[in-house]
Amino acid sequence: MKNYGQTTKILPTSCLEVDGFNVRVLRRLYKIAPFSLKGDYNQNKSPSPKPLMSCLICASNRPKALNDLLEDLSGQDLESDKFEVVILNDGGGESIRAVVNLFTAKLPIAYRENAASKKMIGLLRNSTLEMSCGEYILFLDDDTRILQSDFLRKGLDLFNKQNPDIIIPFGEALYGIVKLKYSYFDHYSFGCAGCLYKRGILEEVGGFNGNIPAYEDIEMGIRMFIQGVAIIKTDELVYFHPPFYFDSMQKPLSIGKSVLKLRRHYSFLVWLAVFLNALRFLPCGLVPDLRYQQWFKISLGVLLACFKKEEYYY
Repeated sequence: MKNYGQTTKILPTSCLEVDGFNVRVLRRLYKIAPFSLKGDYNQNKSPSPKPLMSCLICASNRPKALNDLLEDLSGQDLESDKFEVVILNDGGGESIRAVVNLFTAKLPIAYRENAASKKMIGLLRNSTLEMSCGEYILFLDDDTRILQSDFLRKGLDLFNKQNPDIIIPFGEALYGIVKLKYSYFDHYSFGCAGCLYKRGILEEVGGFNGNIPAYEDIEMGIRMFIQGVAIIKTDELVYFHPPFYFDSMQKPLSIGKSVLKLRRHYSFLVWLAVFLNALRFLPCGLVPDLRYQQWFKISLGVLLACFKKEEYYY
């Protein structure tokens, strides 16, 4: 059994990785072939961010999972005037609206429904960021679980004491006991399932790329790490989330299309390095292990996307 709360450290740039890619290598390539590091976020003009923490959720068609997450957030021991919950209803319709209505008396909720016909996840993430006004941002997937009642308070304490730009909590597999396909997890995953950010660093890099249907958190991480950030990895904060599991090739192909689209935004040298890095899991197809087979599908999706004209959304 893991003893949580034993590790909190600021990582030097030399040992940082984003999607398995060493940041020193990225920076050297960027120095040779620079490009704009700005995303598509329209900066919030609020002069005095309030409350302190904004919890941002893009909710799709998982009302039960969203209900569980909002139940977790309603049990936080942080005062309700110090955080907000921002929810973008992305295709869940009345089922998501009904869940949100159950919690409007329990939580300070800002709510909006997405009317876009094409679901570019970067645009959706940016929309929640534009709706929010907190000094610190917690990105959550709608199937994340936060079982620590002091998660938000501890997150604010870490920002105040160590002044990082990003906090990466310890992630655990959700459903691992009852659903074996969810029995593994990359414990320190950079992304939007449970990581915390200073609003300032998000504004510096212009948030997410709004033109890709997937891979939005890793893509933003590439730009952030090239620019330079202070990151904490900590097991004082713990969240639960299902690992990647692909029932079809839809999501891997969506990731592949996203990587290909980055050619329009990156210099060729940096894009080529990112593209080749995304293919690194192809040999995993030879390993008869559930985790490696899922990783293999990611790289296979990137490869197959080169030969398909269709757009893929998930």
